[in-house]
Amino acid sequence: MTILPDETPIAPGAHEALAPEYLTKTALAAQALRGLILRGEIAPDAPLTVGRIAQMLRMSPTPVREAIRTLQAEGLLRHDPHHSVSVNRYSPQDIRDLYQMRAELESQATRTATPRLSAAELTQLATLNDRMRERATAGDVDALNRLNGEWHLLIYGAADNRILLDVVQHLWKKFVWDINWVLPGRLLRSIEEHDGVLEALRARDADEAVKRMRAHLQYGEEYAVAYVEGKIAKTSSTANQPHSDVAASARPE
Repeated sequence: MTILPDETPIAPGAHEALAPEYLTKTALAAQALRGLILRGEIAPDAPLTVGRIAQMLRMSPTPVREAIRTLQAEGLLRHDPHHSVSVNRYSPQDIRDLYQMRAELESQATRTATPRLSAAELTQLATLNDRMRERATAGDVDALNRLNGEWHLLIYGAADNRILLDVVQHLWKKFVWDINWVLPGRLLRSIEEHDGVLEALRARDADEAVKRMRAHLQYGEEYAVAYVEGKIAKTSSTANQPHSDVAASARPE
């Protein structure tokens, strides 16, 4: 389902099964709304109000209002006139900038982590990648996102730098990263790149591990930029269609 500027679809139980019960209502609302945004289910130009989001998530306005503030601070939402918000639109250059920042920070974390990762952690990295292969066969995007995050964070966590880890995770929240699992050719290549990084980590070769991690992120950048450029081209093409065609193309697929 895609939420378009001129439509008001409801996402039944959109917040269900997205977080454990111990999360506060505000955290649950933020996680649910963040998920809709990062999966591309809310169009960048769609005007959103507290009431509309509360209806979408089937939650009360108070936690939704706080969740909006959280996502504004993360850079996912921007404040618009008339008491509404909308999803921030990222340009191809924005994506390049994000990936360049990620490459610097995640390379640093990888270098520091290489001699520190235990044998058990290296085995766990291999297990996570094997599970990603299984989920790839099933086409389970949510599981792939979760497993991919666990794989990267297991490496970066070994660097034992909480501030660095916080900044990395903050950058992760700024883009639709799960396009990596839907763009042709990217899924299996990403998993194979993980294998290459793991090989260097097992050899305790920090230079090679950093080189392969940078290459992994660079390929991700190329795919992400191509995705954004394709979306811009599609939007431009739609805008130039006759009104009847635009209306037809604006229906959720």
